[in-house]
Amino acid sequence: MNLINIENITKSYTDTLLFDDASFSVNEGEKVGIIGINGTGKTTLLKMLVGIETPEKGKITRANNMVIRYLPQNPVFAENATVLEAVMDGNLNTHNEWSLESEAKSMLQKLGITEYDAKVAVLSGGQRKRIALANTLLATADVLVLDEPTNHLDSSMADWLEEYLKNFRGALVMITHDRYFLDSVSNRIVEIDKGKTYSYQTNYSGFLQLKAQREEMALATERKRQSILRVELEWMQRGARARSTKQKAHIQRYEELVTQKGPVSDAQLDISSVSTRMGRTTIELQDICKSYGDKNLISHFDYIFLKGDRIGFIGENGCGKSTLMKIICGMEQPDSGEVLTGQTIKIGYYAQEIRNDKDAGLAYMDPNMRVIDYIRNTAEYVQTVDGSVSASVMLERFLFPADKQYSPLGKLSGGEKRRLNLLRVLMEAPNVLILDVNCSTLLGCA
Repeated sequence: MNLINIENITKSYTDTLLFDDASFSVNEGEKVGIIGINGTGKTTLLKMLVGIETPEKGKITRANNMVIRYLPQNPVFAENATVLEAVMDGNLNTHNEWSLESEAKSMLQKLGITEYDAKVAVLSGGQRKRIALANTLLATADVLVLDEPTNHLDSSMADWLEEYLKNFRGALVMITHDRYFLDSVSNRIVEIDKGKTYSYQTNYSGFLQLKAQREEMALATERKRQSILRVELEWMQRGARARSTKQKAHIQRYEELVTQKGPVSDAQLDISSVSTRMGRTTIELQDICKSYGDKNLISHFDYIFLKGDRIGFIGENGCGKSTLMKIICGMEQPDSGEVLTGQTIKIGYYAQEIRNDKDAGLAYMDPNMRVIDYIRNTAEYVQTVDGSVSASVMLERFLFPADKQYSPLGKLSGGEKRRLNLLRVLMEAPNVLILDVNCSTLLGCA
């Protein structure tokens, strides 16, 4: 049974054409993963599915009496709402209040949140996203529409969500950069590419194979077109004259071949070597201890970071991963112990959360600031293996063409903002890079 049908839609965002006569549908029982490079319109498509946005052209139809639950990329909550109130908001109409509260608390525990009376406004972006996820999953729904549900989840939470969605009997449409999650949960992949949608009745691994076949067929078709075009061009250069119906048709075929567009390859993000020299002494942690109230996060920790190290921090949410990173950076101080940093060390710190309030420090992006100014505020030029490179050229290497460099930050997609924030960090030319992200967020920047 067809639940949602999108027919021949056109949709633009600022000066960018996102969808050009594109179509999309959701059928009963399908678990659809939406993929595409940053800025192609993935979030916009979800908003059109649930009715938050409308296309400029085309038609969207939804089945009668269908219940859709939507998890936005940046959830908004009622002012002064507590955690429990935020999770139960909008769900009381279909549940007994006592059983709903019990189910809400159980779900929050699985998502690592146990302070039910805490005010949502004082919580981190990751905690707010998990509260919104619990609110979305708590209600009975025919279709779940989830925008990056795996962000801010540790491995055990992601495993729980993966199993929950696999057992969900309704339809699912989601955006996630977690390829393993996508591979396990989805049974259909829809790719957004240059204004069109391509549907693949398979999971992510199957999609990679089918997309490679589609691209190879497109290249083969283009090679054939170029071969025919060369022959036709020679004929035209010999002095073709449209004196007969046959010759007119021949010339028309030539003109059609000339105007046809070949396949366009996606631009690749270029991260050249941007760093400063590193001496022998790097970073050494000596007997580091850190607690918050009664919670002991780090106890007598020693470590020496060596040149060329690639180190991953793993652990459950709240165990102290971000705290340890901030101690290394000097953004937080340990309760005891010492961090010894070499004189040549220059640390670049990248965090996944981007906020719109001015008190957020490095995580703040003024929505009215231009893209080029955001980077120039860090550095006008940076030294790379290619020599001194300007902020504008670095933006192009990070897939921000000249026309987009003068757009306000508020018009960028979530993925574009994260990519831009990564460039800001690299413009500082660090020789130690600390990424406070989960794997799926990092993939979203690439």
